[in-house]
Amino acid sequence: MTQELPPYFERKLSVDASDPIESSVQRGARGARIVRQLRTLTVGAGLAAFALAGAAVAQPSLGADTVSWSASTPAQAVKPGARVKISLRGTVQPGWHVYGLQQLPEGPTPLRVNLDASSIAAADGQPSGTAPIKQQDPSFNLETQYYERDFTVTAPARIDAKAPAGQQQIPISVRFQTCNGHICQPPKTVKLSVPVTVRANG
Repeated sequence: MTQELPPYFERKLSVDASDPIESSVQRGARGARIVRQLRTLTVGAGLAAFALAGAAVAQPSLGADTVSWSASTPAQAVKPGARVKISLRGTVQPGWHVYGLQQLPEGPTPLRVNLDASSIAAADGQPSGTAPIKQQDPSFNLETQYYERDFTVTAPARIDAKAPAGQQQIPISVRFQTCNGHICQPPKTVKLSVPVTVRANG
């Protein structure tokens, strides 16, 4: 990378060798000072580049998973047409938080848990969750609700009256947004599949 010299150094380098006042000793001393000053500039530029590189490496990865998810239903078999509760558990990475189910319109993307269309089950009420933390959020300049560490969301569902007997899977979509006090990740959607055992009719 080319380093432009300030006008001060340009004037120092413009020494007229024909100047009768300028002795060879003076020119030699002045040249040595210029070399030292140029070395100082080079070292300073190198340190600045190293510092910038270190800052870039220290930035959190936007591709990393900040929340891990798992979901379950009651272990016992359920009959067709029965109402079940799907338990969704989230574990947030240290230093991050995930926004909760209720947010103001101008706030972050709220947590959304949806049962995807299937022949096994459908949503049967609104999801509810662990009591969230409520706090003024400087990222949005308003009060937000969020979770840190472990939390649980319960999504009520009803098994289809014609669901086939045996081990089945209920597909779920979870949409969420996380922040860490410095940056916010874009909203993200993950797909989960929840096992449920359906009893035979009769």
